[in-house]
Amino acid sequence: MNSKSPWLKRILILLALGMIAYILFETDFRLIWTHIRGVSFPIMLLLLILQLVTQFSLNLQWYKLCKTLNLKTSFLRLLVINSFGMVADAITPGEKVGGEVTRVIQLNRMLNYTTSQSTSLVTIQKSISLFALIMLNIAAIITLADEISFFNSIATRTVLTIVLIALAVFFLSLLFFTEKLNGHVQKLPSRGKLAQWIKNWMNGFTNDTKQISSQPKKWVAQLLLSFGIWALFPIKLFILVSQYTTMNLFVLFAITFVSYFAAMIPLLPGGLGTFESTMSGMLLVYGLTLEEAVAISLIFRFITFWFVVLFSTLTIILWKLFACKRENLHEIQHEIQ
Repeated sequence: MNSKSPWLKRILILLALGMIAYILFETDFRLIWTHIRGVSFPIMLLLLILQLVTQFSLNLQWYKLCKTLNLKTSFLRLLVINSFGMVADAITPGEKVGGEVTRVIQLNRMLNYTTSQSTSLVTIQKSISLFALIMLNIAAIITLADEISFFNSIATRTVLTIVLIALAVFFLSLLFFTEKLNGHVQKLPSRGKLAQWIKNWMNGFTNDTKQISSQPKKWVAQLLLSFGIWALFPIKLFILVSQYTTMNLFVLFAITFVSYFAAMIPLLPGGLGTFESTMSGMLLVYGLTLEEAVAISLIFRFITFWFVVLFSTLTIILWKLFACKRENLHEIQHEIQ
């Protein structure tokens, strides 16, 4: 299996590069630029504001989760930590890998959490977020049965639904039925520091998940917040596409998250090119010209990714400058004393 994986990855990279090359050779870039410039300033401003709402809502989710787990926290420091994670996502292949490791490291440094606390927090937040995403995708498959030809087959819909339900049950079990899993882990033979660390982490993780399950109202609030955050993405695409044509919001929901899943495959840094080519290809099916589809995918990618990277970089720079000034003030006060 391992010997085949590099070949599979190479094939996927070639396919991704092939889609990108096709778009590059078949599009009129002057026309793409015309379509991009055709989006009015008020619409662009609205999309940027909605993206900032998305970022602050995500940060609020982290903040509320820290409070639920009785961890000392800071909304501003969490914003900086998530900014570090976002920048790491942009420079590592695929999404949500390097960024999570970076978040764990920064949680240790900036909020003085233990590695166990940091990994538990990241695992719980991702489990809640992915559970919400999976449930929305199940709803999309059911709703889009007559809208997208790929879902017309009963067998296809059934298989996809079963797989998604299995994933949803897995993440739900990870949050609320951790004791049984921990029981099995604790029975495993301990050999070396890593095995012991895993056992200790599982004990801590089990205690953390108990705190969530014992507060159902806060769990519901976290889940609803995740639904709201994910829902903002197709809404932004709907606003953008409405400048060119009229499309079903649920169709755009499917297009949005299929594109994100494609970008999560670790082929190119930050899913570069894979996201744009996937979204462009799916938009073409619904009557948009190639230039319109590429323009929409580029604008959407800028709003939801590159703008966030710029915002995150600016946040980190401002934080560093503030930290340096604060250190200098402490030094001056110390010298005066």
